[in-house]
Amino acid sequence: MSLFKTFAAVACASVIAATSAAFAGPDKKNRVSGQSIAKLYSGKTWIWSKGGSYWAPDGSFQAIWGNSVGLGKWYATSKGNLCYEAVWYDGKGAAGSQHNECFRHVADSQGQLWKYSDKDKSWYKPTKEFADRVKPGNEISSQVRKLRRKYGV
Repeated sequence: MSLFKTFAAVACASVIAATSAAFAGPDKKNRVSGQSIAKLYSGKTWIWSKGGSYWAPDGSFQAIWGNSVGLGKWYATSKGNLCYEAVWYDGKGAAGSQHNECFRHVADSQGQLWKYSDKDKSWYKPTKEFADRVKPGNEISSQVRKLRRKYGV
């Protein structure tokens, strides 16, 4: 084999290897520890399109979605799940409705965090989400207080 063909073959193999590493998907068996997940969300507000959620360091959970308020608890599992169990209220004197939800997290072979979207039924890298929508502190406390007073909860 000529030197040129050998070089071309090595270069081509390098490009393929680099491309597959760059497009590495989530490794569903490479779970992120519960401790790591808790550290990502504890004491922070996750801003949503119609509200947000606050994941308190003591495990309490508060959220708003439109004119609804959710109150409950949150926890992170050893399988990389961030979960909440909350009762949602949307009217004065109305009984609340229980809603439980978990968000799966894994890492790829490069250590990049991936998150599963139940809505889209797909995995995505939450890098922009953490930069733009997960904020330190409780940014929804005044709205939560207002809705709790309004609904008597």
